[in-house]
Amino acid sequence: MFVVFALMLVIGVPVIFSLGMGALAYLSTRPDLMVVVPQRLVSSFENFVFVAIPLFMLAGEIMNSGGITRRLVNLSKVFVGWVRGGLAYVNIVASMLFGGIQGLATADTAAIGSVLIPAMRKSGFEAGFSAAVTVASSTIGAIIPPSVMMIIFAMVTGISVGHLFLGGIVPGILIGLGQMVYVFVYGRQKRHRASFPTGERILPETSLKYLKEGVPAILLPVIIIGGISSGVFTATESAGIAVLYALFVAFASKELTWRDLPGVFFRTAKLAGSVMLILGTASVFGWILTVEKIPNAMADVLTSLSDNRYVVLLLLNVFLLIVGTFMDPTPSAVILGPIFVPLLTRMGMDPVHVGVFICFNLILGHTTPPVGTCLYIASGISGIKIERISAAMMPLVLVNFVTLMVITYIPAVVTFLPNLIVR
Repeated sequence: MFVVFALMLVIGVPVIFSLGMGALAYLSTRPDLMVVVPQRLVSSFENFVFVAIPLFMLAGEIMNSGGITRRLVNLSKVFVGWVRGGLAYVNIVASMLFGGIQGLATADTAAIGSVLIPAMRKSGFEAGFSAAVTVASSTIGAIIPPSVMMIIFAMVTGISVGHLFLGGIVPGILIGLGQMVYVFVYGRQKRHRASFPTGERILPETSLKYLKEGVPAILLPVIIIGGISSGVFTATESAGIAVLYALFVAFASKELTWRDLPGVFFRTAKLAGSVMLILGTASVFGWILTVEKIPNAMADVLTSLSDNRYVVLLLLNVFLLIVGTFMDPTPSAVILGPIFVPLLTRMGMDPVHVGVFICFNLILGHTTPPVGTCLYIASGISGIKIERISAAMMPLVLVNFVTLMVITYIPAVVTFLPNLIVR
């Protein structure tokens, strides 16, 4: 099964079919179990919480089509656009704000990148750096709630979606701050000063205009988190509220019309369909791993290497980083989540903490070749080769790894808000 799966990936077969072919390779030796394929493809979506995935995607698509990306960029300029190298900081802050609306790293790269990569290059930033900052900051959008990745992870592990959402707030901010520190250090180096332009001064009346336009957008994550933590609605219901609020804001701004909605629905259906197909085939793959007791075997291997929790966490992070380099985060979460959450929980770790650092670890795979989806999106927007963006990404990959270690080894970074608000 693993050999077929690996071969499919190597020759460039999409991960959906690679997972399916790997599972069929195993099931071909057990014809009596072939019925599992249609059963798992359907039953894996029976949980009501999965409704939240297309709804959050729809809310993000509505607000993006309604000019929300431009507003978030302008709002970010008010906060940090005036400092030296302002657009680089704007890129990161805009990703933090956009993450509270969409919840997908790829959507973040496409939306923010299409606006800021050309703008950064025009203002004088080095091309590779402009794309690299966009790719690195896109990881924030998949951690700050709402997060599609966390919804999927919660469903396959039984962890509360609301607790994961709350647990992702502080780490998401920490990731953004770490990247901004790197941008500051980068701009202070003598060899980069020529390509690190001065900030843009914004008139007070323009700043007030940008604030008025941007505040309705950033209220959406406040409504979502506030409603879930207060018990007013569930994570799935919050997705429905998000769609209604997005429609209200988009129509009120007159940047979205009824004629635009069919296109919005079509793009959302394509995106949601691709995610759901991956989830379906990954669930078949994961079921086979469970039947063959692979989770128990992997747990035994990890614990046999060391009984020290910190060593086990380091080994786990290295393993997940390698997996993320070659495999999309969604099937990785479906397959590996049920393996490692019970193991680390038995070692005395908080499941919410485990869920957040595993999600962030797997999301980093979006930013590293050969499967780094965000790299390819940024390359398409900027016209720069993957190799050049990857080289510029190396320091930012290191920054993200250091942040990952902080999140992994300091549980309070994750558990502080869930313990304070919910428990």
